[in-house]
Amino acid sequence: MDRLDEESADLDFLEENLKNTEALTEKMTSMLNVFDDRLVRLEASILPIHKSTLTLTKLAENIDRTRNIVLEIIGYFDLVEREEMTIKTGPNENDLESYLNSIGKCKKAIEVLSGMRLKSSEKVIGQLRQLLKTAILKLEDLFRLWLTNRSNPIEPLSYITKNLDIPGIPQGPLQNLATLSSYLSTFSPELGYNSDFVKVYIEVRSTYLTKSLKTLAQGSISTAEKRTTPVYEKGTCGFNSYTDAILKMFKTEYEIAEKILPSESVMSGYRDTIQISLDNYVETGRTLNNRIKKNMQTDVFLAFDMMESLNKNVGSFEEVFRLAGKKDSAYNELLYTLRAAALCSFPEFIDEIKNNRAKTMGIPSDGIIHELTTTTLQHLKRLTDYQETVETMLLTLGDGNWNSSEKDANFSRDKTGRGVSGNVVIQHYFADVLESLSTTLESRSKSYKKTALTCIFLLNNYHHILKSIRFQFYSVLDPDIERKYEKMVKKYNDGYQDTWKACFSNLMDTTWVRGGSALKALGSNEKSIVKEKFKNFNTEFEETYKVHKSYAIPDPDLRSQVIKDIKIVLMPIYNRFLEKYQQTEFSKNPTKYIRYDPQTLENMVNRLFDGSIY
Repeated sequence: MDRLDEESADLDFLEENLKNTEALTEKMTSMLNVFDDRLVRLEASILPIHKSTLTLTKLAENIDRTRNIVLEIIGYFDLVEREEMTIKTGPNENDLESYLNSIGKCKKAIEVLSGMRLKSSEKVIGQLRQLLKTAILKLEDLFRLWLTNRSNPIEPLSYITKNLDIPGIPQGPLQNLATLSSYLSTFSPELGYNSDFVKVYIEVRSTYLTKSLKTLAQGSISTAEKRTTPVYEKGTCGFNSYTDAILKMFKTEYEIAEKILPSESVMSGYRDTIQISLDNYVETGRTLNNRIKKNMQTDVFLAFDMMESLNKNVGSFEEVFRLAGKKDSAYNELLYTLRAAALCSFPEFIDEIKNNRAKTMGIPSDGIIHELTTTTLQHLKRLTDYQETVETMLLTLGDGNWNSSEKDANFSRDKTGRGVSGNVVIQHYFADVLESLSTTLESRSKSYKKTALTCIFLLNNYHHILKSIRFQFYSVLDPDIERKYEKMVKKYNDGYQDTWKACFSNLMDTTWVRGGSALKALGSNEKSIVKEKFKNFNTEFEETYKVHKSYAIPDPDLRSQVIKDIKIVLMPIYNRFLEKYQQTEFSKNPTKYIRYDPQTLENMVNRLFDGSIY
């Protein structure tokens, strides 16, 4: 029961507390409602104020921005006055940045004022554009100055002889020029002026090239006009050095143009820069070609030298024209005219040899080698110096087309040159030249009145031709040609030996015998015959010797052989005849008839053809 009372009391206590809690909750709910109501009213009061504050802040910012813009625009109106002195003074080479900043301000002012379309700004825009033009001109002057300082003419020959590249512009100055070029290229016509710095580049570098190459151009002509030899010698052509130099300089020039000029201007700038130098080069070639055509047989080798150089460098020239974006017909025309002149030289040379047949003057009185033989063989030797080029030219001309008529050709040939190798066609040409030379020599030899001199003349010439075949043209000519001239040399040596027969015949006699033994005592009739033979021999020998002593055989080997052949016949016969009759009393005064002892006679024969008079 007590326990129940305690629990009842606890329940009453809890109920009392619950009532108190509910009362407190109602009070708190009432207070929160009051607060919520107050917050709603506060928000309604503050929100308009906040919006007004934001609007005022933005308005203040716009006012500040507008004010700054207005101040900036106002500043553009007096920018001319502030920057005029700096612009007109020009850039300081050591402080280009500050000058470029002044130009940048003027450019921006024009852009801003032009976009505003304010009537009041038109005058200022005009002044700014004029000031900007002045600034660009000043920059162009600086560009010209920097470029000119690095474009002093050089002597390219000193580089090509050492196989060195042509020097360009050092990296530091090159970078400065590239920077300035890049800046100048940003000025467009809309800003009132379009910079002509590319023209400045072309003018300066073009002058540099022409002045540097001028000496080589002049030297190419002067070396051809003032050479010491009558015929052009291979390798003495100044034009070939000129070719090497101009290609090396053009290569370096493109590298410079590529680094300095804007990419869109590189091709045209390079093309216009090299044009004058290229024109001068082609004109020099034409001048030399005109000289070649006037002096074909002496200067045609100059044409060969020039052609070899041009053909060797054709790829390099094509690369130059590709980089310049052009096709140069003048260069191709030069190569064509040189080739045409060279082609004409082959038939003209043979015609010149043939035309010499009709000449009667200039035949050597002592029978030495004719000048025509010497010049012809020299010409052929020089052709072998350009064998590959000559073979190509002859194939172009057509096998045998160097002859004026079909009957002049020594071979059955395809006149178009088809199916004929270069080695064969040059062999045919050389053979035809030698055949024409032989025919002319035979014709000219008829001018001599003495058979002996005719033989000596032809012997000298054919022997000289034979030596050239053996030692200079062996790889060019067919062996049959060598055998042909061997026979010609033998023929005219034999012909010359025959002219001594009249002399030798006086020493030919029969041995008189009686009773089966040789007679040592001669009868009067027999003595008279011996005397007559000695007398006739002496007379014939002396006359022959006197005349033949004036003949000349310059080649020592040939002279020795001819003299040897004379002595092979003369000395045995004379010795035998002398020994036979010295022991007889054919005369009371034998020295009257025996004028020469064998050694004296041999010594006299040994002195034949040595060019002396006695």
